[in-house]
Amino acid sequence: MAAALLLAGQAGLWPAAGAYSPAPGAIFNNPRGDTASKDRILSHIVRAVDGTPRHSTIQIAAYSLDRPDIVDALARAHHRGVDVQLVLNDNWTSPATRRLVLTLGTDTNRRSFVTVCVASCRGGAGNQHMKFYLFSESGSAKDVVMIGSSNLTGYAAKTQWNDMYTVVDKPRLRDLYTKVFEQLVRNRRLGDPSMRRTVGIFENEFGPFPDVTKDTDPVMKRLRQVSCSAGSGVDQNGRTVISIVMYGWGSDRGLYLADKVADLSRSGCIVRVIVSSGGRQVVGTLKRGGVLVRSADLDLDYNAETGFGGTAFEVFTHQKYMLLSGSFRGKRGRQVWTGSENWSGMGLINDEVTIRIPRRNAYQRYLTNFDYVWSTWSRAL
Repeated sequence: MAAALLLAGQAGLWPAAGAYSPAPGAIFNNPRGDTASKDRILSHIVRAVDGTPRHSTIQIAAYSLDRPDIVDALARAHHRGVDVQLVLNDNWTSPATRRLVLTLGTDTNRRSFVTVCVASCRGGAGNQHMKFYLFSESGSAKDVVMIGSSNLTGYAAKTQWNDMYTVVDKPRLRDLYTKVFEQLVRNRRLGDPSMRRTVGIFENEFGPFPDVTKDTDPVMKRLRQVSCSAGSGVDQNGRTVISIVMYGWGSDRGLYLADKVADLSRSGCIVRVIVSSGGRQVVGTLKRGGVLVRSADLDLDYNAETGFGGTAFEVFTHQKYMLLSGSFRGKRGRQVWTGSENWSGMGLINDEVTIRIPRRNAYQRYLTNFDYVWSTWSRAL
């Protein structure tokens, strides 16, 4: 009888995998919405974790973790027989992370573990700043890859705008990200940690990018492949349209990227930018080039100085995406670049990831998010 009660208690504590299957495509949280809207991305991850069956694998690379619901879901999965593996940055170890370490341990030779990189896992300096979430199975979906700007924190849900793009049933893409994850786990500097790989329609760039110059900067290379004349049959009178949301845009690197974006505006592209933590010189350079610029840094209770140097913003964007409708590499189309990389000097020395998604429906989803933040939750600069 006692054994039966114990097994019943364990079954209630560690339920079997649920029926949730992560849907492909883009989702966004809303830090000014209700609880469900704030938690939309993190709930998506929790439900995907709860959808994993015994003998499946979860691999997570994130900058920080403090959400008890995430920890509880990962612990349930581990006790259910799922291999649960996390790589985090060493900036901060929260009580929730310490609790997960007690459950999973730190031995990377075991099936489940938490490991914390010292600085950049693959590059030496910098941070482990990637945010990707891999599932061998979840519900009816297999080979799930999630990429975006969101960390696993309450702050990410309640204060920041974030995005997450999910791809399902793409084993080669998950294999690529698993390879990068295994490099993170080893926590050893690579001779050349930069990596560019195309899998199907998805182009993937992984940093750090050591010894990069203005000419070899991966974002600069992207911007150089844009033509502002998109041809007939394209909206905005045949002009390429660029929309950028960037949390960290500063330093010398940020300034030369701003110069290039301003040049595209002068060349006829229609360019809008939403910044948070945007450097004053960057913003000035963009505006002098005719770029329309707004800030998502909002001090809604007016208890601190707003603008540059403000310290008490109740909401800001943490996203790092660029949208393009028009001509890229000599072809017309719509595409999205998103991931973890800020347009700053730190973006070149951190472990970072950017994925290019050349899909019309993805572009439209991101554009809807951009327009909403632009019109409702940003201010003119």
